[in-house]
Amino acid sequence: MAAAVALLWDLDNVSVSRDDLPDLARALAALVPPQAPRIVAAHYRAYRTHRDMLAEQSFRVLCGGNQPEGTDGVLLRQARRLRRKRGIGQFVLASNDRDFARIATFGSLHVVTLDPTRLSARLRDRANAVTVLARAPAGWRTTTVEPS
Repeated sequence: MAAAVALLWDLDNVSVSRDDLPDLARALAALVPPQAPRIVAAHYRAYRTHRDMLAEQSFRVLCGGNQPEGTDGVLLRQARRLRRKRGIGQFVLASNDRDFARIATFGSLHVVTLDPTRLSARLRDRANAVTVLARAPAGWRTTTVEPS
């Protein structure tokens, strides 16, 4: 039996214009099964601006407050909770931030980025897979790259 999977999205770190955000949300959601937990966190301003649209797309939207590392802390706590309470063993993470490398200790880590040049080397090294999402005329195109 395959391990359960969850999507964690750091909206402060992997984001696009307001007009493109719904399409990005759909592209990220398509990377996990429909029943998988989909959690997005953002600092207060982005949270207030985008929460309704993201909630309509079946994301659990959490506020990271106004502290510099607030969103990271929220998502790391969610990863621990999902592992402990729901048995999640695979994480699809939309972020470039090195702090999330510790999620690899919880199970399999698949990192998604829009810009591989901004991806932390530490996060890339801990990832089992790295996917680059790129905007194309027909929607979002995915390219899997080898982690280092």
